[in-house]
Amino acid sequence: MFSIDDVVVATKGIELGEMTVTGISAGGFYIHVTVDGMALTYPAQDLKKA
Repeated sequence: MFSIDDVVVATKGIELGEMTVTGISAGGFYIHVTVDGMALTYPAQDLKKA
């Protein structure tokens, strides 16, 4: 599981390099991240810790 401020990378979808976790959905299925000023949401299974 991920925590706020963890650094993660995408394993599927668009690869944007290292991203910082800013939030986690209530069920834990989606992870909110930021990279280069953009806020994005990824499914948890598509991310891994950097």
